[in-house]
Formats: sequence, C-alpha cells, structure tokens
Amino acid sequence: MEQVSIKKMIVSDISLFFVAVFWGSNFVIMKEALNQIKPFAYLGLRFTLAGLIMLALFWKRIARSKAGDFKAGFLLGFLLFAGFAVQTVALLVTTPAKSGFITGTSVVIVPFLYTFISRAWPRWSVFAGAFLALGGLFLLSFEGAGKGAWLLQQGDVLTFAGAFLFAAHVVFLGVYAPRSDPIVLATLQMLFAGFFNFAVAFIAEPLEGLFVHSLPIWGAIFYGIVFCTIGAFVTQTAAQRFTPPTHAALILSLEAVFAGLFSYLFWDELFSVKKLCGALLIFAGILITEMQPFIEARTKKYSNAVLPVDPAD
Repeated sequence: MEQVSIKKMIVSDISLFFVAVFWGSNFVIMKEALNQIKPFAYLGLRFTLAGLIMLALFWKRIARSKAGDFKAGFLLGFLLFAGFAVQTVALLVTTPAKSGFITGTSVVIVPFLYTFISRAWPRWSVFAGAFLALGGLFLLSFEGAGKGAWLLQQGDVLTFAGAFLFAAHVVFLGVYAPRSDPIVLATLQMLFAGFFNFAVAFIAEPLEGLFVHSLPIWGAIFYGIVFCTIGAFVTQTAAQRFTPPTHAALILSLEAVFAGLFSYLFWDELFSVKKLCGALLIFAGILITEMQPFIEARTKKYSNAVLPVDPAD
C-alpha cells in the first residue's frame, strides 16, 4: 500500500513539474500582453472563459456539487484572484524573471502556513529544502543597490505579497482537494476568480476595451486559458490528492527557473552566473525533500534485513 502511494506521489510530482513549465513561460507572455490589455480585464477573461469551458465540458459533475464544494471554490477562487491580481499588477513594473523568482518564495511560506492549519509539523527535510530554495531565490531575485545594500523595489514587494497568497492557496487546496471532485473544485475556483477580477475591471478599468483586443492578445489569453489555467489547475488539484502541499510548493517553485529561462530566450533578460547558482540551490532543495521518502524506505528495508531474529519467536 505504501509503495502504491509513493508511485502516485511520483506521478503527481511529475505532473506538477509540467505545470511549473507552463506557468514559467506565461510570465513573458503576460508581460508582453499587458502592454495592450489592462491587468484585471486579462485575468477576468482568462479565468471566466476557462471556467465556462470547464462548465460546458463537465456540467453533469458540477451539477452534483455540494455546498462544501462551493464554499471551498469561493475561498480558493478568492485566493487565486488576489494572488494573480497582485502579481499581474506588479508585473507592470518588474521583469518576468524577477516576478517568477519572487513568486517562488511561496515555497518557504507554505510549510509554516500548513503547520498552523493542519497542526502537523513538517519534517526536517522540508525546512532544509525550503531554506535552500530561499537561498536560491535570493540569488535569483535580488539585485545590489549600491554600497552592498540589498533592496526590494515596489514591484518586488507586491510580488512577494502575491507569493504569500499563492502559498495560502496551495495550503487550502491541500486541505480541500482530498474531499472534493478535482474537476468540480477546479471549475468553481476558476469561475469565482473570474467573477472577482471582472468586478474590479468594471470598477477600475475602461469598459470600452474590455472585450475588444487584437489577435495576438486573444492568443495570449487562450494560451493562459488552455495551458496555464484549465490544464494547470486541474492537474494541480488532482495531484494534490496524492502529494503533500510542501512537495507541491517546492516543485511549483520551479516556475521561477523557467520564468528566468524563457525571459532570457524571448525577452533578452540576462540569466547570470549568480542566477544559475540560485537555480541549482532550488534544485538541491527539491531533491532533499523529494528523496526523503525513498531514503526512509531503503533504510527501513535495510534495517529489517539485518535485524537479528529472536529464537524465542
């Protein structure tokens, strides 16, 4: 039974890895799109259309939703709205790579939030991996500001606030996902996130340009819908039924690495030696956390093999 759980965890972790790839690539796409579309209009269209597509495809399953599903969808949708809203507004004044890297600091926040909610103290490897990842994200994200000072700019502060909200989303998703149909939960949180974003867009942004956009902008929106919203959140919701929130956060933090890579390839943002060292630290943090179950299993197997048999038995 334990072996089956480990196999499911591996499949879930691999799935989350590809989610990180698509999310990392979308930082560059969003950065370009925000030159022509307002942030809340973009997010409202992205999440609402994604939710409506899911609703059309799985309406029978969603029709069987319970009150608890709607409560969970409302909370998760609000956290998605808040996290993406802060992150996207901040992206107007920061670079795609820095946005991705700072968003990845959610990996450090998750274990501590998860402790308060589940009252289950994380293993030592989670803390070791998290702090290695924090060191890597520090190297990747922060720039010197004269005389050896390390400063955060306004966009960086906003992005870090978004990372806290994304960490809360990961934790609460870990709580609700095992209790709910992943399709239902993913659809409801998309629809609620779309509703909140459109509410802000109608209040704070020009209405005349809400639905009229060029073909490249619609392409950016549908890339976000198909790969970074429907595909990503259905995968994340399903995967977190079999992998802990701390694992999910560490793997999803790889979006920072892919954000830097795609930003270098398509936005000419320099991926320096310092940033490469930071990426390697993140991989080390993930490796420590991911390998502990296998190390413990091998150690237990070895201990059982060498344990002397009591003749009295």
